[in-house]
Amino acid sequence: MSGRCRAPQCRIRTGSPAIYDSSVAGRFLVQDGGTSGNLGLVWLAIGIGVLVVLLYVLVTLFFGWGKWRSGRQNIDMELEAGVRPRLDAFLREFAGRLRWSAQSTDRLCSAAEEAFMSLVRQDEGLADAGSRQLRVAVRRDGDAAEMEFIAAPQGTNLEEQMGLIRDRDTPVTGRELSLRLLRHYASSVSHRQYHAIDLLTVRVKGSR
Repeated sequence: MSGRCRAPQCRIRTGSPAIYDSSVAGRFLVQDGGTSGNLGLVWLAIGIGVLVVLLYVLVTLFFGWGKWRSGRQNIDMELEAGVRPRLDAFLREFAGRLRWSAQSTDRLCSAAEEAFMSLVRQDEGLADAGSRQLRVAVRRDGDAAEMEFIAAPQGTNLEEQMGLIRDRDTPVTGRELSLRLLRHYASSVSHRQYHAIDLLTVRVKGSR
């Protein structure tokens, strides 16, 4: 009994030794090989999918981060002294993303505060000045940060007015800002004015 094959592919004949049926074994091998091949294709497809997802994530992070660093960031607020902490926090976060040193960050914030207060003091000196809104836009430009302060009456389309004032040769008239202290912090300062709208552009160099 111990010499007999008990597998299904063995045919047991009465009074005869076990005979191995090679055709049945071949069918089993073919089926097993086909299953292994299908599993291999499935794992290959999964591996390719994971690789594509990883590449997409890496490319998105790289270009998205670069765009954030070099793209323009905006903050809108009322033109009043009480909002200075919001502006300071906004700019410190921006400088932190650029990995600027503490000294460069302080210089950026000091320039912004002086520009902001120059606009506030201008409105305080005008008896007929109504409440104005302010947008501060900042972007990286090489080794510097460029800030744009646009102050305009409430309800003004700031984005549209910024484009119009940039395209105009608008000399500053009697409401010229006092920018002497601002130039101490900034590498360049430009002030444009059109009716009740002021556009102040300040460039501050920084380093890590």
